[in-house]
Amino acid sequence: MVLASCEDVLENEFKNPDKFGNVEGAIPGMFTAMLNQGTFYIKDYGEWWNQLTNGTGIVAYSQISERYVTDRYTWFKEYHDVTNGNGFDDTHVRNWFENFYVKLKNWAFIRDNVALLEGEQQVNAKVYYDLATIMKDWAALRNVDLFNSIPYFEAFRGSEGFFTAKYDDPKLIYRNILDELKEISERLPAEHAAMSSAAKAELTNQDIALKGNVEQWIQYANAIRLRAAVRLAGVDRDFAVAHITDIIAKGSLPTVDLQWQIPVVDPPNAGGLWMRGLYEASYATFIPKVMLNAMMGKKNNKVDSVYEVGVDDPRLPVIAMPTKYKDYRPVTMDADWQKAGYLATEKYYGTQTATPLSSFLEQNSKSMYSHVTFMYNKFPAYMMSLAEVDLLLAEAVLKGLATTGKSAGEHMYDAVIHSTDYWYYINSLSTYADNVADAGFKNLLKPAKPDAASIAAYANTIKTNFEAAVDEEAKMEILMLQKYVHINMVEPYELFTDLRRTRHPKLEPFKLGNIVMTPQPERLRYPTSEFETNTENYLEVAGQDNFTTPVFWVPANKINESYYQQ
Repeated sequence: MVLASCEDVLENEFKNPDKFGNVEGAIPGMFTAMLNQGTFYIKDYGEWWNQLTNGTGIVAYSQISERYVTDRYTWFKEYHDVTNGNGFDDTHVRNWFENFYVKLKNWAFIRDNVALLEGEQQVNAKVYYDLATIMKDWAALRNVDLFNSIPYFEAFRGSEGFFTAKYDDPKLIYRNILDELKEISERLPAEHAAMSSAAKAELTNQDIALKGNVEQWIQYANAIRLRAAVRLAGVDRDFAVAHITDIIAKGSLPTVDLQWQIPVVDPPNAGGLWMRGLYEASYATFIPKVMLNAMMGKKNNKVDSVYEVGVDDPRLPVIAMPTKYKDYRPVTMDADWQKAGYLATEKYYGTQTATPLSSFLEQNSKSMYSHVTFMYNKFPAYMMSLAEVDLLLAEAVLKGLATTGKSAGEHMYDAVIHSTDYWYYINSLSTYADNVADAGFKNLLKPAKPDAASIAAYANTIKTNFEAAVDEEAKMEILMLQKYVHINMVEPYELFTDLRRTRHPKLEPFKLGNIVMTPQPERLRYPTSEFETNTENYLEVAGQDNFTTPVFWVPANKINESYYQQ
């Protein structure tokens, strides 16, 4: 029903590609439909509910969000099993493999039909093709990050179908996409300038994400290049450095957070289908120890769990929900240790309904992700943020991949400042806490943003700790913890990628029944349909069709390294 309603909105407000008999008229609608496609920028409810509910999906194994685990959940006894998949669960996320080809068919339509146009019609349509290609490239990189080899160069072949395509070398896919994004970013200004005034106005209307702001699309393309090049650098340094150097020399990276309000709201006052998955599986949205410890003032010998402005992370109260004690307490992966508290007084409230926020506040003894910020809010679709770019630049400078005019520590400082701005803005969009009677709870759920000096002091603490770290690995631990804090539930699959690539941050071993488990999934499996419909090509990569073969961008010296604390 919600999807149908969304389609009605788009049909009324934007060109409907199914109702235009001419190619030029269909292309803008096809582009808008790509932006509005579920499982890409607009996250899917079913995917998120299934990934969260059992506590055995990517989000849990990366220790970004967890259930409150004790031995009452018998299925966790197989948590270590990433060979047969009895522990690690890639349900629904595996659909991304097929979604890339099926749900991005509009890109192939735009590509083929722009070529058929002539004169002014083609001039007005070229921008749509390039913007659609940026989206296609972003989605392709995501699939490589999850599956390693995928069909790419022979994909999108019209009536022949993607299922006959061979699997390509993932490094070559990365290289091709980096070059393609560079070319697009260089030609977009002239293409946009050549459009007629009417066509530019139409682009502004059709572009539900960035409102036809071509410069922001260029910045987005370059941010994707930066992200991909930093990942590639561990196995193809010279090629990656050339791209990073070009990006920095051009000076065209995002100057604002690139995000947008999607045209569907479910439920009222919530920002998209994925949030329904969050609130219906709220019992799987507890904040793990590795996350909460990064936000509390442990470096300052802080021993209690009460939030202190200027000592603890200023983002803490807008990311995490307080416990019934009006403080912040994580779940731990030591389920045996956790059991005693649970059996005594440390219970939790895990309803799937929206109404009783007070019940969570009165009963929960562990901190969940904030229901105000994440679950009942007009949460925008995420493309890229300033803080993520800061952290990518910090890694590039740290590893000698680039010179930016700033030190890696200064980029870390910037990341904290920009991330704090981002999360207080997101929290400000919600009205869910307006009726909370307890003033103490209300101030924690909808806090006033700390003054600039307090935020700067905390950012300087992160910078100082980063610069004082003994070596590159110690610095990468701090950097990745900051990436966890900033991106968290917004793009956890990006964190899963960087966790596997860098082996940071070091996660807590899982302990249950006096057994210590350190499962280390490295990738997702291919859909079973690949063996059935693309047999000959699938057999070429069948040897890597498991959870334990590293993706190509894992550096040689990291392949045998654990991403768990010793």
